[in-house]
Order: sequence, then C-alpha cells, then structure tokens
Amino acid sequence: MAIAIGLFGFILATPADCASPSRLGRSVVKIYVTLQRENYATPWRANRPTKGTGSGFILRGKRILTNAHIVSDKRFLEVQKNNDAKRYVARVEFVGHDCDLAILRVDDAAFFKGTAPLRFARSIPHLNDEVTVLGYPMGGNRMSLTKGVVSRVDYSRYSHSGLDEHLVLQVDAAINPGNSGGPVTFRGRVVGLAFQGIQWADNIGYAIPLPVIRRFMDDVEDGEYHGYPELGVAHFASRNPAIRQSLGLTDAMTGPVVYRIDPFGSAAGILKPGDVLMGIDGHTIADDGTIAVDGTRVVYAELLERKQWGDAIEINVWRERAAETIQVPLRNPPDPFLYRNVYDQRARYVMIGGLVFSPLSRPYMNTLSRSRSDANTRQLRYLSEYAKVDGPYLTRDEFVVLIRRLPHPVNSYATGFENAVLSDVNGVHIRNLEDVRNALLDATNGYYVFRFMGMDEELVLDKAIVDASQAELLNRYSIAAPSYFSEEK
Repeated sequence: MAIAIGLFGFILATPADCASPSRLGRSVVKIYVTLQRENYATPWRANRPTKGTGSGFILRGKRILTNAHIVSDKRFLEVQKNNDAKRYVARVEFVGHDCDLAILRVDDAAFFKGTAPLRFARSIPHLNDEVTVLGYPMGGNRMSLTKGVVSRVDYSRYSHSGLDEHLVLQVDAAINPGNSGGPVTFRGRVVGLAFQGIQWADNIGYAIPLPVIRRFMDDVEDGEYHGYPELGVAHFASRNPAIRQSLGLTDAMTGPVVYRIDPFGSAAGILKPGDVLMGIDGHTIADDGTIAVDGTRVVYAELLERKQWGDAIEINVWRERAAETIQVPLRNPPDPFLYRNVYDQRARYVMIGGLVFSPLSRPYMNTLSRSRSDANTRQLRYLSEYAKVDGPYLTRDEFVVLIRRLPHPVNSYATGFENAVLSDVNGVHIRNLEDVRNALLDATNGYYVFRFMGMDEELVLDKAIVDASQAELLNRYSIAAPSYFSEEK
C-alpha cells in the first residue's frame, strides 16, 4: 500500500486505501473539558466553571486535531480513547479561533498505544458522495457513527468567531453537541472535521473541509498561529453601463469596482477606491467578483484563503484608465475594531467610584438586549459596525465604555451615562483603557470629570468621597481588584 507523507501530520492515502470504521475508531477520541467563560457584564467576576465534551482524532506526530470551540476558555482538559476507561491529561498546543481548529498534545506516551494517525484524502468529496461522521455525541459514552451525503460545498460563517467566513462541507447527517471535532471520512479517509449544525433543521451538519485544515496545519509549522490575512477591500459589481463608461472599461474588461479600503487590511495604501479588480494570481475576475477554479466559480477570496500571513498576492487592476499589476503583501496588522467573539482572555476593566469602564467588544454587545434602543446602546451598535467607515476610530486604540454603575451615594444620578463611550477624563483624551488609569492620577480641583462621546453633560465625582468609598465598594460588590489590564491569563 503506497502512502504519501504530507505536511505537518498529513498522511495522504492512495485511492486503494480504505480504512474500516473499526480501524478509524481506534484513533477517534473523546474530549472532556472544564471551562470557565468570562462575564463581560461583570468583568471582575467570571462565570461559574462548567463541563463539556467533544471529539477529536489523532494525527501523525502524536497530536490530536479538534475544534477550537471545544477547548476555548478551558481550565482542565482530558482525552479518552474508544473502549478505554482511562482518561489522560491533555493541553492545547495551537488554537485558531478564526477557523475553529485546535491541536492538542498528550504528554503520556501510553495514551497512543494501539492507535494510528488517521489518513487524509487528497481532495474534498463531490456532491452526493456518501460520507461517515464519527464522534461522541451527547446521549451515550460509546463512539457514534452516522452516514450522509455531501449536499453542498460553499462559503459560510463560522459561528465560533461569529465573523469569519470560510469554505464548508454541508452534509445531510446530524452533527449534534459532542460530535464537534470528530472526523468526516470518505472511503476511509478524512475529508473534514465536524463543527456545527443548524438547530432548527433536521439532519443538516457542517464540516470544516480539507483546504481549511491544511491551511491551519501549514500556518502552525513555524510554531505560531498567525491567522488569515485580510485584503480589506469592499467592492460592487461593474454591471452598470454608465459606471463602466465613466471608468473607461471596454466590453471585454471585467471585474468589480473598489469603493472602500479597510485601514487595517493588507490593501491599505496600495489599492484605491475606484480601482477595478480585473485579475488575481493569474485568474480573471468576473464583474461579480468571482473566479473560475477547478471548473467551479467561487469568490476571488478563495485564493486569499490559500495564502499564509506574510505571503503576497498579485492583483491586476484598471486604475485611471490604465492597466497595472500590483503586488500586495499580506501583512495586515491586528484590528482592534474588528469585533469577533473573544476567548482565552480575561475581561479588562477599571472601577472607580462604582463606575466600571471596559473596552467595547462583541461579547459585551452580546450581553445587551437586542430590543434595547436607548441612545447610548444605539451608538455602540453604530461604532461596532461603522467606526472605520466614518472615522471615529482615528483618535482611539479602542472605545472605552461605561458598562455599569454600581449604585452608591458617590455616583448618584449617573444612570444616564451607562453604555456611553468615554471621550476624556480630567481633560485627558482617552485612546484606550490604560489612559483611564493614568488620567485618574491627577484630579481637577479635587474632582474627577468624565466626558463622553456625543454628550454635552459631564459626569463629576468628588475625589475625596471616591477615595473614601473605594474600599467599601470593592467589598460590597465582591470585587477582588479595582482594575485588570493584562490580556494574558
């Protein structure tokens, strides 16, 4: 039997290699996790620890591949082989929250006795190919095996980050809680990893397919996960005859028109609004932004999906009635105004005089009622969507929000300021949470004066009363420390 060894744990099977379910089952593991989520409504106090389970499978190199959402915010992690009563302590080696993948390590070599790394297929299956989903769904302790067919290959949002979209395999097999992280196989070879389903739909599940898994594995080969590079380009289809005429496009020219460049994207300072994206890495881009790859039309972002952070991509543009070829290095910086779900980080805050300040984040927005429509909450929703479009981000590293008033005589009549974005403290402009701490070191004539974005009113606290009541507030509301700034656990 011929076996090709791929990059970082991939064993690529030949078409003749077809492992039996019993053989596959020897390397599908159950994961037990004790986790503790942060509480962004009360950032000084995390939620209660809870327990959960998931699935994973063994890779070459004595590693386990699973979902990031299974091990996020973990406090204790164990794994168990099929038909083995013993649990083994595990640890997270790499995690990619934007693609919902993680690699685990088990230091006890005895865990791997009797196992073999699963083999990956060379390509994803076709529509209507029958696949098998293995894992440990809730409702029992033994490994489960279900079958279904591939019903769609498409792009979809990954619910773990709540923002990123990547390739998915849709299968008509149920993927239930606990199944996540288990292998999806075709003819005995792994073609994907189960990761999410649709609660209101019967027998519809989604798997992370090989291209996404391969990219994750290649990314971490240098010992660090960098994540997906973002071009940061918004565009519209160039179908309107008047627009095409104004840009000087001939009938033979195709490509969407750029109308906005994300300031934190790789294209910032390189591409321009008004550019027509005609080609990318040798592929012609249609007016709607799609390209032909392997006989299928996909959005041109598919080529970016295959790139690593630090690579470059070649883009053919039509700019000011002339053709240009531009190399775009894919090295975009971290974006503090791109609001994904947050994991494996403690919530940051500052409490002074019963006023709790914390950075605007997606987890905090999730704590607010969707029906809430006061002016301050509307402003937060606006900033989370349009700060980079309309410019409020330019003078800030993050938006600092008064998320809570802990009632006390020192802060009476401050209710109307809740969920307002802090502008300055004692005349010091606030770019980030650390600025709040520094600004509080010097009171103005014995007072702390807080000003907020879009509000004429000031919130004023008497420094002497604040100082006298701070210890009482900490004790009354069971707050261990008046602030937390570090992003590391």
